[in-house]
Amino acid sequence: MAETIFSNWLSALQDLQSSVSKDLSEIRKQKAEIQQLKADILNEVARGKFIRDDERIVLSAPEIVIGNVDASGMLYGDGGTIIIRGQKLGLEGVGEHGSVETRAPLIAQTAIDPGPDGIEEVVRSQSAVITQAKHITLQSNEAGEDGYFSRSATTTGATGVRIHADEEVEIDASQSVEQRKEAIENRLSEVKQQAFDLSNQTFTTMATITGNVAAMEVMLAGQDLINFDEFLMRVTVTILDDLSEAFKSQLPTAYDALENAISLMTRLAEANRRQKALEEEKKLVEEATEHFQEEATGAHLTVTAEQMSFASKDGDNNIRENSAASISVQTGKLNITSYKKDGSLIDDSCVRIASHDVEISTVNPQLKEEGKLDGDYVTDGSVQINSKNVSVTAVDYSISDGKYEVKEQTKESSFSVRSENVSMLSYDTEGNTTGSWYVAAQNMGQGSFDKDGNATGTLNLSAEKMQLASLDKDAKASGQMMINAKDVFVKSVDIDGSSGSDKGLAEGGNMVILAEKMFVGRTDDKTLTKELQISAEKAGVYAKETAEIQQDGGKAMVQLDGGNVALKGSKAEFFGDNTVNGKTEFKADVKAPKLVADSLEAKSSFKSSNISDGFSTPSSPSSAQLNAKLKENDAPKQK
Repeated sequence: MAETIFSNWLSALQDLQSSVSKDLSEIRKQKAEIQQLKADILNEVARGKFIRDDERIVLSAPEIVIGNVDASGMLYGDGGTIIIRGQKLGLEGVGEHGSVETRAPLIAQTAIDPGPDGIEEVVRSQSAVITQAKHITLQSNEAGEDGYFSRSATTTGATGVRIHADEEVEIDASQSVEQRKEAIENRLSEVKQQAFDLSNQTFTTMATITGNVAAMEVMLAGQDLINFDEFLMRVTVTILDDLSEAFKSQLPTAYDALENAISLMTRLAEANRRQKALEEEKKLVEEATEHFQEEATGAHLTVTAEQMSFASKDGDNNIRENSAASISVQTGKLNITSYKKDGSLIDDSCVRIASHDVEISTVNPQLKEEGKLDGDYVTDGSVQINSKNVSVTAVDYSISDGKYEVKEQTKESSFSVRSENVSMLSYDTEGNTTGSWYVAAQNMGQGSFDKDGNATGTLNLSAEKMQLASLDKDAKASGQMMINAKDVFVKSVDIDGSSGSDKGLAEGGNMVILAEKMFVGRTDDKTLTKELQISAEKAGVYAKETAEIQQDGGKAMVQLDGGNVALKGSKAEFFGDNTVNGKTEFKADVKAPKLVADSLEAKSSFKSSNISDGFSTPSSPSSAQLNAKLKENDAPKQK
């Protein structure tokens, strides 16, 4: 059988069918060739109306309505499809008050290449959506089903972009591997199923078209046979009319089948293309999965403005104070800087945080189950503050004429540092102590205790200059200071750096203990030091007025007062060779085993067992007593 237009159609369809798994350029080539086939059939069936001009078509009217509408512009039913397809499309609202308005329940913009038939979804390198205007408003408002928007999306009058939503605004610049991989798997599953279904439908449709083409070619052959003999044609007019009618009736069916086949095969080709693209993307994602957590993805969000404000407010401009109102920042690294281009700090730059409670935490939760709070919360990491001047205050202020003024120290304020190790260091670059440390408070305590309140651990304070003081604003000493421990060491010694033990007295070291009244070894008559030792190569006790040493409630006493030295006791003994320089007066009896005198004078009598010179009644012993000038007092009570 000779070639016919129908066999050419069938051949073109078969070429398109064989290209559904090829690349995009080959598929589009076959689509272009098939367009002529569709035009041939449309010419035969005369279905629809086609208006074309190779130069230009202009529709001009004060008002133009395009759609499935009647003469009044009302839609027939509630449906209708309008497709405008071209390489460049332009909507222009001209003039000062020109406008372009788009209204629909769903408005979607996707920057893809839809292809000549509108079926493809090809992503190009220049894929973009660009909107440019003096005022841009994006507004999302709540409304009930079949409702009406109560607020119009109008500009605020200021140049800029305004985004508003009654519920949620999300700006997301992120990449994923797990979710992306899952999305690719889901899309692949859908696309493969689509390709399978379309392939089966294409096979069935092509079989139908092959049968229709064969039937129509038989009709053409019969028509040619009749036309071959003019006499036979004249006597079989009825048969010819029947063949012609049958051929015409078959053409619409052929066109519908052809249109369906082309649609199926172009959709199948697009499904195959999408499958290949998804498989390539899946491969790239799988290759990136191994290093996804460690390597940068390149996703970033940049917000730039001279002034920025973030606030938890409602639409009535009220600060939200409920428990859900918050601003959260979650990241692996957070930098807040005030640097110039040259890397130096901006003059007078500052970071200010004002809140009822401020918490800086490096707690590292070890949760037993993801999404639940139970688990261990282990403190990890570090907090570093580096500044020329660091100040922590609890002070109330007042503002007068725009100036801050200190009002008073905040009542019941406190400052706590709790740590296993606490170091306050003032070192130079070589490790030498330098600088000074000053602590001023009315009541000050430092301690290291276990959970039962027992003192434990160590406290090391090291600085070139250290001052512990309790002073008022006029530098007048006030309050109390206590050092309490089982062993108390106050030393001025050099330390062995390797062992930490005393190396020796610090050369030129001094220790000064000074107070208006000093109490050593006693707080009250019930609390006395068991033993007091004072040892030195040289020791001196200097009193400007009176110095006393008392024992046993004043029964024994050594007193230095007014340039005189006095001893008191029930019995006084001198051992060794003793020399008394100056006049010595005894006011009671003196007994000596042997007396050697350069000169001896007896004013009233002199008596000996061997000689006698006169007689005198011995005087009674002296009743003179040494009275204590100093009183043993209790130390002030601890506040």
